[in-house]
Amino acid sequence: MSDLLSIGRSGLMAYARSMETVSHNIANAENPDYVRRSTLLGDATVSGKLNPLYSSHTGLNGVRVVSVTRASDEFLESQVRQTGASRVRTETQVSWMERIETNLNNAGSNVGTRLNSFFSRGEELAAAPFDEALRLTFLSGMEAVVDSFGRTARNLQLTSEQIAQTANLEALTLNSALQNLNELNLNITRTPVGSDAHAGLLDSRDAMLAVITEKLDATVTLAGNGTATVTYDGQTLATVNFAATVTLATNADGSLGVLVNGNAARSPSNGSLAGLSRASATATARSAELEALARQFVDDVNAWNANGVTDAGAAGAPLLTMTGGISTMAVTTAAIGDLALATADGTPNGNLLTLPAMRTADGVETRWNNFMAGHATALASIRSESAAAAALDTSTRAQRNSVSMVELDREAADLIRLQQAYEASARVIQIARETLQSILSIF
Repeated sequence: MSDLLSIGRSGLMAYARSMETVSHNIANAENPDYVRRSTLLGDATVSGKLNPLYSSHTGLNGVRVVSVTRASDEFLESQVRQTGASRVRTETQVSWMERIETNLNNAGSNVGTRLNSFFSRGEELAAAPFDEALRLTFLSGMEAVVDSFGRTARNLQLTSEQIAQTANLEALTLNSALQNLNELNLNITRTPVGSDAHAGLLDSRDAMLAVITEKLDATVTLAGNGTATVTYDGQTLATVNFAATVTLATNADGSLGVLVNGNAARSPSNGSLAGLSRASATATARSAELEALARQFVDDVNAWNANGVTDAGAAGAPLLTMTGGISTMAVTTAAIGDLALATADGTPNGNLLTLPAMRTADGVETRWNNFMAGHATALASIRSESAAAAALDTSTRAQRNSVSMVELDREAADLIRLQQAYEASARVIQIARETLQSILSIF
């Protein structure tokens, strides 16, 4: 009779614990970091021999709670980390490349627009080379081109600085996640496997791993007790009782280099830091191309003016100067008499008639248009890659969620089933009590 009471009591305790797990699932249905849990029950019957000369003794103890298990598939979790890193990288890259495109476009007043206006004013001046107003307009158009080059260069430089600042903030977030993972690893080693607390720590561990891998394409290795070791380019970032510090450096091409505790590692290939690294390299490349175009414009204009003669019959002097970067680019004169519009044979607009030759396939204007088209093509390519990465990430997360996400319908069904099992266990105790009372009433 005592065995019957013990069986009922074990059922009450086990099913109460199971219903508590279901209630946790329902309460965390909207928590994206929560993994569905279930209570694993086992037979509590104990068998053994008290004396080798006699048969086995069996103790009927009912049911027991074996562990609290998480509905997690580590393979799917790893896939989600990889696809999430790719999605974040492409989204980051698209965002900054769009900003670079905005910088180059200059709200419609870009270098290409100013160049077109400059050459158009040259054609107008060729029709009336002695018109002082047109000469002033021509010089003004040249100054507008110089100003547009300068503003574009400053905007690109500002964008590069903002990328670097954002990357440093991402590194700070990464270091914080590594420290948190270190603390979680220590707590995991101190917590019994299969307990509610252990399951909660594993949820937090997966959340930290998601943060880390969305920043950097690190390698994750999980131990049997649930602790995680994160490595990058052969160097340990975090493990039990250890967390490294990640810093960034700018390479010659503008990309970002990674330092782990001061030791150089490869540039990131996935995650937000990889997107920032590629965006930084793109901004650096665009700045270099812009500077090359500015220098060509200076050389072409000065060469054109040198081929003509001024009203005073002197050879044309340089109209532009650029001693260093684009910031040193400037118009050398504001005097319309310095314009060498004529040719040595006395044709007043002879040199002006050669100005359209600067608009050939190798000219600054054409090269600028090709420059903009190239960036637009690169941006369209990364947008396409971003859309594909987002679709793959959505699909992978759906597969993961089908395993680990809480479904209220299923939890409601489990709650009804467990409630009925609980009532059955209570009924066992009731029957045992009634039976015992019946036996006692005989005497």
